[in-house]
Amino acid sequence: MKTTPETPPEPTPRRLPSRTFVRLAALVAPLALASCSGANRPATRVGPSVLASPSGAPVAGIEVHALDERPRLTVVNRDGDPAPAIAVAFATDPGPATAAMLSALVEARLAAAGFETRVRADRTGFRVEWLVENAARVSPFLAALVRAMRDPVVANGPESPLVTRRLAALRKTPLDAPELAPIAACTGRLGHSPSEAVPDPASPTFAGELEGQRREGLHAGRAAIASVGPASFSALVAKALEASEGWPVGEPAADPFPAADAVASYVAPSQSAPRGQVTLALRIGDALGAVAAAERLAAPDSPLHARLGSLPEAFHAVQVVGVARARGGCVSVTIEPASRVDAADLERAAARAAAVTRHELRLEGAVPGTAAVAMRQILAAADPRDAASRAAWWDLTTPVPSAPPRLAVALALPPRSTPAPGSSGRTFAAELDRASAATSEPIVERRAAVERGQGELWALVASPCGVVDEGVVDAGTTALAMLAAAASREPSSGVSLEPWVGPDGMGLVAHAAPRDDETPVELARRVGDAAARALSPAALTPASLTEARTSALAHIERTTGRGGVAFQALASALVPEHPSWLDPLGIYTRVSGASLEGTRLRLRTLHEGPLRLAVLANADAAQAAEVARAVDRWLVPRPPARACPTATRGPSRAGPLTARLARDAGLAQALVAAPMPAAGAPGHDLALFVTLALSGEGGLLEATLPPAGGVRAAARIVGTNQAAALVVDVRAPSDLLASAVNDVRTLLGKISRSGLATPEFSRAASLALRRETESRADPRRRLIQLWSGRSQARETPTQQAVAAFLATSLAENMLLVVEAHPDP
Repeated sequence: MKTTPETPPEPTPRRLPSRTFVRLAALVAPLALASCSGANRPATRVGPSVLASPSGAPVAGIEVHALDERPRLTVVNRDGDPAPAIAVAFATDPGPATAAMLSALVEARLAAAGFETRVRADRTGFRVEWLVENAARVSPFLAALVRAMRDPVVANGPESPLVTRRLAALRKTPLDAPELAPIAACTGRLGHSPSEAVPDPASPTFAGELEGQRREGLHAGRAAIASVGPASFSALVAKALEASEGWPVGEPAADPFPAADAVASYVAPSQSAPRGQVTLALRIGDALGAVAAAERLAAPDSPLHARLGSLPEAFHAVQVVGVARARGGCVSVTIEPASRVDAADLERAAARAAAVTRHELRLEGAVPGTAAVAMRQILAAADPRDAASRAAWWDLTTPVPSAPPRLAVALALPPRSTPAPGSSGRTFAAELDRASAATSEPIVERRAAVERGQGELWALVASPCGVVDEGVVDAGTTALAMLAAAASREPSSGVSLEPWVGPDGMGLVAHAAPRDDETPVELARRVGDAAARALSPAALTPASLTEARTSALAHIERTTGRGGVAFQALASALVPEHPSWLDPLGIYTRVSGASLEGTRLRLRTLHEGPLRLAVLANADAAQAAEVARAVDRWLVPRPPARACPTATRGPSRAGPLTARLARDAGLAQALVAAPMPAAGAPGHDLALFVTLALSGEGGLLEATLPPAGGVRAAARIVGTNQAAALVVDVRAPSDLLASAVNDVRTLLGKISRSGLATPEFSRAASLALRRETESRADPRRRLIQLWSGRSQARETPTQQAVAAFLATSLAENMLLVVEAHPDP
């Protein structure tokens, strides 16, 4: 005879975060409510099956038959199995002893009748599975099942030895601590707590106790039958069930919800949780939703995994459980530190990780489930007994829409650890309450505009701190982190991500068009989730960092010269302590050596500071609110945001400066620079206007250094809201560089004394107007201006204002020159 082991199953082994462990049922879709001839009479159990579709049409060969005074029958029509199967599921009263005793009672009685079954039990019920090798025995099996449920228990009956062994095995399988009882009560884990009595078979009252349990739990109101096999077998089972008689009847299992949430901590047994462990179990009224939530939480790319991995003390999920119960369901997550945490900090770190997990549990648990989740599990079972067992148990499940969610949390402290003096675990409970309360607080500052009818929704999530706290050692790390974040996006999201390395902030631009049948709010949620997910430190990978570093170094060389050598010398002179204030992308040598851990640390620092969100909604204002909620999800809980550091700028160094280029550089390089007002400060727009007069075809630099002479020169404004400079970049053969530099200095001195001539001013004004007009059509520009709070329109300065600006900004004593020649 095939039976369950004499001892209850071992505790479920830890699963990889990419796997979902689902107890009993995890996966169903709209299933049909079909009727046999008895379906027009009142069913023993009230309410439709979760395996019933609203239309009543069979789906994927699964039908539900409701018969009066009999268990409900679910038939799964499929071919190809070596033999069909029948399973009977029973929902028992809470507690492991009841399920252990009743499962042994039924198993022993069926065995005595000659039926070889496999029986599985947990603390919420049990399932009897029978592989049908002879279809002629279906009716006798149902008759034997009726007798097993109906016949009274007598003292020292033939089933007593098996019942005794099962109870003895249960006593040998205690929970690790009494504090785990509320979690086991949710998940159905078999194992007993000291607070749960285990009956003594030697007691003279035992037979009476078991008889009371039999009358209470073994009847059609607490049972469901399922068959798996060809359609002809399904019809045979339905006919046999309709013809059967004598089924005891009764009310469905009460399966009560907890009255309140529970939070506890305990010292784990030796080797049980060497680094500490937190288990959370959420009881909800929707079994389908609970199991679907477990699938989403266990997915490798779930927000739960990324959020836990991004914490200052990273955690990871070691087990996710989804459970269908007689009433509602349960979803549970067990987490532990990714590395050992100091005992003094463990409770606070665990509380923060538990708050993140609790937040994800509540978010995912609030999503209604569909029957598709159960269908997948039923149809995916290779063994027909498993498929029948799952179908029967799902049919026992009843939704409880009005039930309030209840959460149980237990912290297992390592065996070597004890709570802080005087704490007794109260630190964990208090910190969990505080962190959980913080999950409902908005994090990002929000700015929004509605542009109805646009093809895409745009969002910018960025830190207004920019590079203010970057020094020499980490110059360019923030920009590198943004490039790596954009490179780590999930293509399946359908959201385009672009790094924004701006003069007054750093972040990500995210934009997407709506998918087919996607609502505006769903589009907003998708865009916000993609942006925030990419900014998670855990999302960065060695591959995304390599891609980002390659892009950053190429940009630095393209804009500042070979190896960024000359520009590094310039930055070291103008802002010696903060070179990235002059170029947010940093300096070549530092970016090339940036590590993955350092880049992740920069993202974590960004998360802890102020963040601002700008949204260009393409439908309505509700989209902006949804983007903000999606972004906040990845940030909560966190302590109050630290303010941006106060900028401290050291004295500049005087020139001239020299540097050496690589031998194969080809051309020498010179940078002629003058400090300018920082971005956003008065006068910065005038500096930008001057560069238009200097650069480009027909500009002053082209007239001064014609390209035919073998010398190239271009002007640009570099810098941030901390520091800026006008830089004329000259490239020439080494023997022509000094002369070219003198020509540039002469030009700058001339316009400093005389201002721009009318033709030169008019050309620059025309270029400024054209660029302004063109940029307004770019949603990126509108988005960035919304984020920055700057006016979209820029007024053309007067010729007199430009002259006054040049007189002070480009005076000879303001110029700094860097010359760099290739090594001989």
